Amino acid sequence: MGSSDFFTELKSRRFSLCLLLTSTAFAVLLSAPPVVAAGPSCGVPGKPACPFQAYMRTRIATALAHRDFRELERRLTEVAERNPERAKWHNWDKFAKDGARAAKEGRLRGVIAACARCHAIYRPEHNVKYRERALR
Repeated sequence: MGSSDFFTELKSRRFSLCLLLTSTAFAVLLSAPPVVAAGPSCGVPGKPACPFQAYMRTRIATALAHRDFRELERRLTEVAERNPERAKWHNWDKFAKDGARAAKEGRLRGVIAACARCHAIYRPEHNVKYRERALR
Protein backbone atom coordinates (compact mmCIF):
# COMPACT_ATOMS: atom_id res chain seq x y z
CA MET A 1 0.00 0.00 0.00
CA GLY A 2 1.42 3.34 -1.04
CA SER A 3 1.63 6.31 1.27
CA SER A 4 -1.24 8.00 -0.54
CA ASP A 5 -3.48 4.94 0.00
CA PHE A 6 -2.46 4.79 3.66
CA PHE A 7 -3.45 8.42 4.29
CA THR A 8 -6.69 8.03 2.36
CA GLU A 9 -7.54 4.97 4.47
CA LEU A 10 -6.57 6.80 7.69
CA LYS A 11 -8.72 9.81 6.79
CA SER A 12 -11.61 7.52 5.96
CA ARG A 13 -11.35 5.70 9.29
CA ARG A 14 -11.01 8.99 11.17
CA PHE A 15 -14.11 10.31 9.42
CA SER A 16 -16.02 7.12 10.25
CA LEU A 17 -14.96 7.31 13.89
CA CYS A 18 -15.97 10.99 14.13
CA LEU A 19 -19.29 10.21 12.49
CA LEU A 20 -19.89 7.34 14.92
CA LEU A 21 -18.99 9.47 17.97
CA THR A 22 -21.12 12.38 16.77
CA SER A 23 -24.15 10.21 16.07
CA THR A 24 -23.74 8.46 19.44
CA ALA A 25 -23.50 11.78 21.28
CA PHE A 26 -26.54 13.06 19.40
CA ALA A 27 -28.53 9.93 20.31
CA VAL A 28 -27.58 10.34 23.98
CA LEU A 29 -28.69 13.98 23.92
CA LEU A 30 -32.01 13.04 22.32
CA SER A 31 -32.70 10.33 24.88
CA ALA A 32 -31.87 12.55 27.89
CA PRO A 33 -34.84 14.06 29.73
CA PRO A 34 -35.32 17.74 28.97
CA VAL A 35 -33.81 20.13 31.48
CA VAL A 36 -36.28 22.77 32.51
CA ALA A 37 -34.84 25.89 34.07
CA ALA A 38 -36.59 26.70 37.31
CA GLY A 39 -37.92 30.20 36.92
CA PRO A 40 -39.79 32.30 39.41
CA SER A 41 -43.03 30.79 40.68
CA CYS A 42 -44.69 34.19 40.83
CA GLY A 43 -44.52 37.73 39.55
CA VAL A 44 -44.00 36.95 35.87
CA PRO A 45 -46.53 36.61 33.03
CA GLY A 46 -48.58 33.47 33.43
CA LYS A 47 -47.84 33.22 37.15
CA PRO A 48 -49.67 34.73 40.12
CA ALA A 49 -48.39 37.93 41.70
CA CYS A 50 -45.77 37.50 44.41
CA PRO A 51 -46.88 38.28 47.99
CA PHE A 52 -45.38 41.79 48.25
CA GLN A 53 -46.29 42.55 44.64
CA ALA A 54 -49.92 41.59 45.35
CA TYR A 55 -49.86 43.77 48.47
CA MET A 56 -48.55 46.74 46.49
CA ARG A 57 -51.17 46.26 43.78
CA THR A 58 -54.16 45.75 46.05
CA ARG A 59 -53.28 48.25 48.77
CA ILE A 60 -50.96 50.95 47.45
CA ALA A 61 -51.89 51.09 43.75
CA THR A 62 -55.60 50.93 44.51
CA ALA A 63 -55.38 53.75 47.07
CA LEU A 64 -53.27 55.75 44.63
CA ALA A 65 -55.78 55.24 41.81
CA HIS A 66 -58.64 56.42 44.06
CA ARG A 67 -56.59 59.30 45.47
CA ASP A 68 -57.32 57.93 48.93
CA PHE A 69 -54.63 59.83 50.82
CA ARG A 70 -55.62 58.49 54.23
CA GLU A 71 -55.23 54.90 53.00
CA LEU A 72 -51.96 55.77 51.24
CA GLU A 73 -50.56 57.23 54.44
CA ARG A 74 -51.51 54.11 56.39
CA ARG A 75 -50.19 51.67 53.79
CA LEU A 76 -46.91 53.52 53.18
CA THR A 77 -46.30 53.49 56.92
CA GLU A 78 -46.75 49.70 56.76
CA VAL A 79 -44.29 49.52 53.85
CA ALA A 80 -41.67 51.21 56.03
CA GLU A 81 -42.18 48.43 58.58
CA ARG A 82 -41.72 45.73 55.90
CA ASN A 83 -38.10 46.65 55.15
CA PRO A 84 -36.42 43.25 54.69
CA GLU A 85 -32.87 44.53 55.31
CA ARG A 86 -33.25 47.33 57.82
CA ALA A 87 -29.52 47.47 58.62
CA LYS A 88 -28.55 47.74 54.95
CA TRP A 89 -31.50 49.44 53.22
CA HIS A 90 -31.65 52.65 55.25
CA ASN A 91 -33.46 54.73 52.64
CA TRP A 92 -36.33 52.24 52.29
CA ASP A 93 -37.81 53.54 55.55
CA LYS A 94 -37.10 57.16 54.59
CA PHE A 95 -38.78 56.83 51.19
CA ALA A 96 -41.84 55.10 52.62
CA LYS A 97 -42.16 57.69 55.40
CA ASP A 98 -41.66 60.53 52.90
CA GLY A 99 -44.48 59.04 50.84
CA ALA A 100 -46.70 58.70 53.91
CA ARG A 101 -46.01 62.31 54.87
CA ALA A 102 -46.82 63.48 51.33
CA ALA A 103 -50.07 61.48 51.45
CA LYS A 104 -50.97 63.06 54.79
CA GLU A 105 -50.42 66.48 53.20
CA GLY A 106 -52.44 65.48 50.12
CA ARG A 107 -49.44 65.81 47.76
CA LEU A 108 -49.88 63.20 45.03
CA ARG A 109 -46.62 64.10 43.29
CA GLY A 110 -44.74 63.64 46.57
CA VAL A 111 -46.21 60.17 47.00
CA ILE A 112 -45.33 59.17 43.46
CA ALA A 113 -41.79 60.58 43.76
CA ALA A 114 -41.14 58.67 47.00
CA CYS A 115 -42.38 55.44 45.45
CA ALA A 116 -40.32 55.96 42.30
CA ARG A 117 -37.13 56.54 44.30
CA CYS A 118 -37.68 53.40 46.37
CA HIS A 119 -38.50 51.28 43.32
CA ALA A 120 -35.45 52.55 41.41
CA ILE A 121 -33.06 51.63 44.21
CA TYR A 122 -34.55 48.58 45.95
CA ARG A 123 -36.93 46.81 43.57
CA PRO A 124 -34.30 44.92 41.49
CA GLU A 125 -32.51 43.46 44.53
CA HIS A 126 -35.79 42.84 46.36
CA ASN A 127 -37.08 40.84 43.40
CA VAL A 128 -33.95 38.69 43.37
CA LYS A 129 -33.76 38.05 47.12
CA TYR A 130 -37.31 38.31 48.45
CA ARG A 131 -39.67 37.82 45.49
CA GLU A 132 -41.39 34.74 46.89
CA ARG A 133 -41.16 35.57 50.61
CA ALA A 134 -44.48 35.61 52.43
CA LEU A 135 -45.62 38.85 54.00
CA ARG A 136 -45.14 39.10 57.73
